[in-house]
Amino acid sequence: MERVKYYSPNDLTCGRNLKNSEILINEYESGNKEAYDINDIIELYNIKKYFDNKLYLMEWTLEDIKRFEKNISVFFGIIARYIKVITDDKISEIYDDIIFYYKDDFWELIDRFKVYEDISEQIIQELLFSSKIKLSELLKSKNIVEHYGRIIREYMLSDSSSAKLLLDKYEMKHFRQTEEIHLPKELSIEDKETTISNYIDCDQPNPNYLQLIANIQSNKDKLVISPKLILKSKKKIEEQEKEFFKDNSGMRIETSVIFASNQENVVSINNEGLSTTGTYNSNWIRDNLDYATLLNNFIYLFEYVDLQMRCTLVNKESEMGVFERHILTSSKNAYVKGFSFEHKNNFSYLQMAGYYDQLFRNGIRLEEVIEWFFVEYLSTEFGATNFRVSMPSASSTFLEKCTNVMPALESVLKQFILYIEEGHIDIELFEIRSEHLIYRNIPSLIDNKYVYGIGDEFRNVTFLLFSDQSGLGYIDETKKTYDCFFELLCNEKVKISDYPEFDTPKIEWLIKNNYLTVDEAGLIVFPNEALIILLYELYTNDVIAYWKYSFSGRKILNELKDKNILEFESTLFSRPEQEYINYLLNKSQFNNGLDLRNKYSHLQPFSADDENKHTQNYYIFLRLFIITVIKINDEFCSRKLEDGPNIT
Repeated sequence: MERVKYYSPNDLTCGRNLKNSEILINEYESGNKEAYDINDIIELYNIKKYFDNKLYLMEWTLEDIKRFEKNISVFFGIIARYIKVITDDKISEIYDDIIFYYKDDFWELIDRFKVYEDISEQIIQELLFSSKIKLSELLKSKNIVEHYGRIIREYMLSDSSSAKLLLDKYEMKHFRQTEEIHLPKELSIEDKETTISNYIDCDQPNPNYLQLIANIQSNKDKLVISPKLILKSKKKIEEQEKEFFKDNSGMRIETSVIFASNQENVVSINNEGLSTTGTYNSNWIRDNLDYATLLNNFIYLFEYVDLQMRCTLVNKESEMGVFERHILTSSKNAYVKGFSFEHKNNFSYLQMAGYYDQLFRNGIRLEEVIEWFFVEYLSTEFGATNFRVSMPSASSTFLEKCTNVMPALESVLKQFILYIEEGHIDIELFEIRSEHLIYRNIPSLIDNKYVYGIGDEFRNVTFLLFSDQSGLGYIDETKKTYDCFFELLCNEKVKISDYPEFDTPKIEWLIKNNYLTVDEAGLIVFPNEALIILLYELYTNDVIAYWKYSFSGRKILNELKDKNILEFESTLFSRPEQEYINYLLNKSQFNNGLDLRNKYSHLQPFSADDENKHTQNYYIFLRLFIITVIKINDEFCSRKLEDGPNIT
């Protein structure tokens, strides 16, 4: 790309384009160059954009800038005179001559100088329906859309691919800032649904867009999709999957859980390629059937939580690959699920199913262990009396179990809220309270329980140090590529001079803000390693538990909070856990949620494999119940310890 093109103030080509702009301005000023065609005109317009945004080269003096801006004002007159004379008989030929990365700028100029008033609907209709111009280019200009609304509506109804633009606007999750697209007022809610229906019926609809349609939550002011159309999209997805996998193509991914009496260790996890096998010693479980140990197994054997009692089953961006994070099509209203998330939850499901069976063989129902925790353990260990819970019976079907388990879980959570508010559980008061349970609003017994990163400085430092997209994880001297800058600094001796000039401002920012320093030998080092480790924990887990750190660690956290880099919050579940629960139970937050609570509260699911499905769902409910048990136990244990657990 040889011509000047303006993208944004932060674009990496900014310096090169400004240098080229300087050369062109001087050539125009000296008379050695003139604007002959539409591309010359649009290039002048792009040069003007740099000056409109006050972007200059460091080497330019004030006199240089004043001289350049004087020329820019002349350019604007040249641009206006050229664009304003475009009419029906010229636009097609002119448009053909425009290089591809100037197409958007052309319509921007047509909009800016109101030239659309002199171009007939018939010409725009011909250009659209002959595919000479792209609809996406027109939709970026609000005034053009308003002027040609009727024609644009006709085209969208005739071209099924227009549905992609609707989904991009209303549903698609974009990882970079994108230009807003505008839709004509003539395009009704019914028209939008028709366009999407046409797309489902087209020859080769993209499965990613079909998945967006299948998970759409209707908005009466933007996009309304009927249940019938959602079902149509889901069936189309099933058809495509059957066709795609008819020859058993694809990757083989295996996850298995084994309980064996001849297992030497209590637990052994084996990962080979895409296969994971967890083997557990069934004799050890048989010999340790006290209820406290049976619950602790979910922490130390099955690892439902980590040492900070954070649920490990939630999706973490740090566990997702670049492709998953930035390329895969997903809805902005969806719960993000990477491969690691799916693997962890499949594995934990098998753990729960196998463990449930192992306990049953030893004459113990997991439901009874949960009842013991609330009714006996909390009372005996912490003096928290009057907790009550009634778990599904052994004789009930799995459908009945699924229907009864959620009221039991919500009941104990509401009792926990009452305990925090009143200091005890008044059963009569509890029975007359009827507020809706919102998981993010469940309070904690502990002040400043969770820590979260906030603000631009936190995002900048964690991106530069820990992201594989910062560009700082590689230097020519080592010939090695590390996942991130942090990993590189931990393994190599690095100097600022090892980096190209365009990377040094990033490192200088980290030094200026005291996250890095340069030692006497000129090496980049961490002035406060404990601070960096805390930031790394926050980056990889999205949350840390304040009271799990030593006094010195909490001192650093307090200092970062005072600088508005961190914020504290006191809730039973952390924010990632709240999102995970909402994904499992309802669609209040995510349009791709499993909606398990509502399925069993408002209707009874029916399918060809009812009993198997109810069994799977029940183990998911039990998994959530166990996580709740662990979180509540941690609440009481942390409050009992005056200074909280100490892990550093």
